[in-house]
Amino acid sequence: MGSVLRSTWPLFVGITFALLSHGLQVPLVPLRAFDEGFDTSFTGVIMAGFYAGILLGASLTPRLIQHVGHTKVFAALASIGSGAPLLYLLVIDPVAWLVIRTVTGLCFGGIYVISETWLNDRCTNETRGRVLNLYVMIMMVSAGGGALLLNLADPQGYQLFVIGSVLISIGIVPLLLSAKPVPSYQAPKRLGLVALYRKAPLGMGAFAIWGLADSALFGTAAIYADKIGLTTAEISILMVVIYFGALIFMWPIGYLSDRLNRPRFLVAVSLLSALVAVLAAVTPADLELVLYPLTACFAGLTVAHYGLCLAVANDQLEPNEMVAAGATLFVAYGIGTLFGPILVTELMEAWRAAAFFWFMGAIHLVIALYAVAVIGSRAILPPRRQPAAVVSPLTGQLATEMALETARRDRKLRGATQTE
Repeated sequence: MGSVLRSTWPLFVGITFALLSHGLQVPLVPLRAFDEGFDTSFTGVIMAGFYAGILLGASLTPRLIQHVGHTKVFAALASIGSGAPLLYLLVIDPVAWLVIRTVTGLCFGGIYVISETWLNDRCTNETRGRVLNLYVMIMMVSAGGGALLLNLADPQGYQLFVIGSVLISIGIVPLLLSAKPVPSYQAPKRLGLVALYRKAPLGMGAFAIWGLADSALFGTAAIYADKIGLTTAEISILMVVIYFGALIFMWPIGYLSDRLNRPRFLVAVSLLSALVAVLAAVTPADLELVLYPLTACFAGLTVAHYGLCLAVANDQLEPNEMVAAGATLFVAYGIGTLFGPILVTELMEAWRAAAFFWFMGAIHLVIALYAVAVIGSRAILPPRRQPAAVVSPLTGQLATEMALETARRDRKLRGATQTE
């Protein structure tokens, strides 16, 4: 574990500063959009642009890594990502902001892919779980800390956008000055959406539906908070609560999913998520002592669906299919994320702020009903009980991919040793 951290500390520093900037921009962009008079519905479109960019970045980055390597691609993406916050100040136009937010998502999607492939290359099967868990913790804590930076200046000024830019720029420095060797990388083959659905209908279907709720939660929480009248400080606290909840629920749900029937456990977690969402929806906005804990619980249950859906899908696959399936699962998830912020902002505009939780509660209820239907149709085979991998909220399929590659490499080495 110590040797892994010594060889990857520049990467951890870089991702920490990048996520601080990301955590700041998530509430800052919609708040400033409202100050500039942007329509609420189109602000939701702007926030959805980030997820379109994430999908593009995660798809394009592996090819770039193969051509020029991890460090150069990270530096290029971070440089573009550093300039993006400043462009909001130069061009006050909704369409331009949509383009900027999409480019920002592309940069962060690429940065996540680079980080996870780099870490997996440095890990062994014995250290992978702990290292990736540390990586996820750093992501959540950094993003939550970035939300607190919202209190450093007025969102109507320019200072916070400059801070967002500077943070990413600082994160590039350790990687560029480091003499640590970088890993090699082979992009995984793809498995088609239809083929994967036939093999793992529950995991893939739940993954795509859940993408709607996940992007709505992180993409429009600040919009919801503004609509219920929270102050800037209170909005930053709400964002911290969301990231904290996502962090603390990750381990217990992963632990239980390894010991219970996963499809049925998915139904239970989805129903519980829907119940908590309803409770949050009917809680008055001025009862922060009730609203914040409910939001933390809901965020934790929602984010935990990532690893749970991934494990449910992997239970239906052979080990040699998981590499190709992981990338396809992310595409299915990404398609869902494109529409979550748009739909929930339309509902909040047409109805009221509580539609934020009503929408996500309805999505989790749909997941539960879909899971029950698939289980009842016997469309899923008895699970092969693949272990629930420690995954990041974005590209956790790469963890499975690299773990399998490492296992195959270890078997080859043992076989060669025995031959000698």
